[in-house]
Parts: sequence; C-alpha cells; structure tokens
Amino acid sequence: MITNEVIDYIYNTHHHKITNCNNDILNPAALQMYADAISAKAAALDNCFGFIDGTVRPVSKPGERQRVMYNGHKKVHGIKFQSIARPNGLIDKMCGPVGKKVR
Repeated sequence: MITNEVIDYIYNTHHHKITNCNNDILNPAALQMYADAISAKAAALDNCFGFIDGTVRPVSKPGERQRVMYNGHKKVHGIKFQSIARPNGLIDKMCGPVGKKVR
C-alpha cells in the first residue's frame, strides 16, 4: 500500500514530465547535436542520434507460466525492456516489459 501511494504521488506530481513530449530535448537541433557527438567518435553513420539498449532484468522463477518469463539467451527468468539511449545518458523511448508468446 505504501508503494502504491508513493507511485501515485510521483505520478500526480510529475506526470507532465513523462506524458508530454519534451521539445527542449527532442527538437531537430538537439537531435543534430547528438548525431554530431556520435559522429565525432568515428561512427560509421552521421545521422545516428541514439543507441538501442535491450535489457533483461532477472526475476525469481515464477510458479506458473515459467516459459513466458524464461530468456534462453541469458539463461535466466526475466523481464525484457528495450530503449533508445542518447549520448548524454538519457533514455528517449522505453518499451516493456515484453514477454514472449506461448503457443
């Protein structure tokens, strides 16, 4: 109950920072600055402004539906996230958690 209250407080206080597009960070000039910074490090592309980061967060073995949570590549049960990380360390887009389909 405490966790839910804290999450509700954070969302109610700061939701505009998450739900609104931040034009100061994602404007064309800023994206060009990120691409220039990456290109200056001898990158093969001159129009890359971020990097795809796939992350598997390990979790304890679930009691049911273990196959959905198992990651064969990392050999752990986990939750998968994917994001785009910029050169300044901030995350642009976060997708997840993502599970695999069970047939």
